[in-house]
Amino acid sequence: MLRIGSIIQRERKRMQVTQDTLAAYCQVSKASVSKWEKGQSYPDITLLPKIASYFDLTVDELLGYERQLSKEEIQKRYLRFAQRFGKEPFEELFEEIEEQVKEYYHDPAFLLQMSVLLLNHHMLSTDAPAVLEKTKQWLVRITQLSEDIWVLRQANSLRATTALMQADPETTLELLGGVIKPSLGDEIILATAYEQLDDKEQARRVIQVMMYQNVIYLVGSSPLYLRLTAHNSQVFNETIERMNGLIDLYSLKRLHPNICLQFYFGVAQSAAINHDSELMYAYLTKYVDVCTNNLFPFSLRGDEYFDLLEEWLEQLDLGTNAPRNIEIIKQSAIDSMNAPFFQPFNEDKEMQELRDQLRWGLEEKR
Repeated sequence: MLRIGSIIQRERKRMQVTQDTLAAYCQVSKASVSKWEKGQSYPDITLLPKIASYFDLTVDELLGYERQLSKEEIQKRYLRFAQRFGKEPFEELFEEIEEQVKEYYHDPAFLLQMSVLLLNHHMLSTDAPAVLEKTKQWLVRITQLSEDIWVLRQANSLRATTALMQADPETTLELLGGVIKPSLGDEIILATAYEQLDDKEQARRVIQVMMYQNVIYLVGSSPLYLRLTAHNSQVFNETIERMNGLIDLYSLKRLHPNICLQFYFGVAQSAAINHDSELMYAYLTKYVDVCTNNLFPFSLRGDEYFDLLEEWLEQLDLGTNAPRNIEIIKQSAIDSMNAPFFQPFNEDKEMQELRDQLRWGLEEKR
């Protein structure tokens, strides 16, 4: 929405000029200036540079048009949309998002977060492939606009993820280089620099963030590793044992329950595929327990050991908030128990009881 009327009024009063004076300068009637200020009409487009020059503004400033949104505003828009998904038709929300993207098509940070928003909710669409294709276009646009290395890295990673969702692994490999590159360990260098400046708290914060992320990445990678090693019982079982050890050691059920859910579900999935019902039920029980007792209220957080994370977490693009609204997260958890690999166990009493326990437990959180 253009704010030109209120801006003309504000600037006119700042300069202590009358509507008559401005009207004479623009060669229009006083009534025209009055209508501009009341928002009843807009100046002719040919007058915009002249009015902007009079008030020593750019045309964008005169129009009240911000070329880029603040991080806080992007976060608010993301969360408002996320809360509406699942409650309103996807296609209507998608049109609204597209209109906002058109307005800020030059803002790579906004494009990035709207891409994340669609990737987190595209499954609600009646035409998910079209949504993924639109997301890919926005991510490509980011690479044409931004010079921020971090933004470009995120965009590239999301393009690779989108390609996987589009069943295009060749493009994923191309985007990621197909080669594992060694970590440069910049965090240690950064922390050492802070230490040399005698800023030990900031040095400790840097190391905490590195340790926290590495633990999360390690447990988060385990479901894929379990699938890849399912044929080797020794490695498979040792992976389970080590991940359980990390979860207990770092109190991850409280610190990051979602990463525990990914691991527990990954074990249950592999066990179901291998027809190991005992292992499957053991880990589905853990999955249901964390869903109903640890997941909500959802918020990224530190703990007594990771006691310097809050400042870093608040600086994340979405802060400590969930990327999807709570009702969609709950429904996804319930739907996950109906995954195809669990179908052979549908009639089992234990499976039915776990599904009921999950559904009832999550309904109590409403």
